[in-house]
Amino acid sequence: MKRTTQKSWAALVPLLAAGSVCVAAPLCQTQKLGVHTSKMCVEQTPFKHDYYTLWVDDSPIFMLPDDYVEKVALTHTVPEDGAIEFALSKQGTPTVTISGGCQPISETQGKGTDAVSLETGRVCSFNWGKEPVVKDLRLSFE
Repeated sequence: MKRTTQKSWAALVPLLAAGSVCVAAPLCQTQKLGVHTSKMCVEQTPFKHDYYTLWVDDSPIFMLPDDYVEKVALTHTVPEDGAIEFALSKQGTPTVTISGGCQPISETQGKGTDAVSLETGRVCSFNWGKEPVVKDLRLSFE
């Protein structure tokens, strides 16, 4: 029984190693608008959803799957007390909304009946209240 267990583990090691190779490092783009620096990252894993993360001024704001990043509206009610708030949430209004999205970019590959449309990237734009934090940021897939 000991040999069978050892053989099973020996057979699994290459599969586990191959699985970890399929997960690519996140693709990130940084953009500075005014005094704020934003970063959009996409984590891609073959045959699974892509996950998009928005960072503003070194703080993670959200992570969403590709199905829900096309049109985003996140609303926050700003408390009147001395709560800890992001600087961008202090715009003098009772609520602030982060809105925008990442629109797919597609291209057709092949001709005639062999033609297929493939997503080759996304273009992202987000506003935090009245302040643009990401504008026409292009993420290109390989």
